[in-house]
Amino acid sequence: MSSVTPQQYRKAVEKMVADYRAAGPIETKQRRYRSVLIGHGWCNEVHRLAEASLHLVDRGYRHEALPLLRTMFETTISLHWLSQKGDAGALGVFAEGARLNRAAADDMQKGFNVPQDLIDSIKGAPAEKTDESEIFRRFQAQCDEIAPNRELYSVYRFLCSYAHPSATSASEFVEWTTEPPSLRTQPKASVGSLVEVTLAMCLIWAGRAFDEMINGKPRKKFLRSVAREVRLAPMLPPVN
Repeated sequence: MSSVTPQQYRKAVEKMVADYRAAGPIETKQRRYRSVLIGHGWCNEVHRLAEASLHLVDRGYRHEALPLLRTMFETTISLHWLSQKGDAGALGVFAEGARLNRAAADDMQKGFNVPQDLIDSIKGAPAEKTDESEIFRRFQAQCDEIAPNRELYSVYRFLCSYAHPSATSASEFVEWTTEPPSLRTQPKASVGSLVEVTLAMCLIWAGRAFDEMINGKPRKKFLRSVAREVRLAPMLPPVN
């Protein structure tokens, strides 16, 4: 992977975004297939975030693109998990969403005058706990089902250091080589191809995960070809 240049990753990313946008209407394996409804949204989100990241990089905001990578990576892993779990996974996603909304409604009522119709609509939604909703609730559990050695979760934790307030992100604006350390108004120049390789990974893996839900897997050959070009795994492993 080290011999692949940032320019090659970038070219692959642009090619995948263009191919995704040019794709025609999809035919899913089942009508009203709940996991496809969720997966379609997540796959679109990953591709739009990739486009947004490239726009930021082109305008000199490479550092500011890093938080988007965390969201892209998390969504990609969840999409792969969902594609493996099928309808049971989708029910788990909906159940966890309803649980979070109920908890938020309870907390909001304690400090705000929340319209009762909003509270009723939130609490009226079904929120039955399932095995899959418990896994979806904890992102590390999703990662562990795919990669028990924690390599995926380690990538996520690294990206979190740029998505959350942290010493890592703050240090980008501090020049530690001076005594005393001096302050910077611009982040340090990023080295390597972190943005480009993460975008490429996410587009390949998210694209293949959603492709598994579609009749004929129309993008499989294309995405495998791109993965070979940039020496990345063509698909995440199956859920254990």
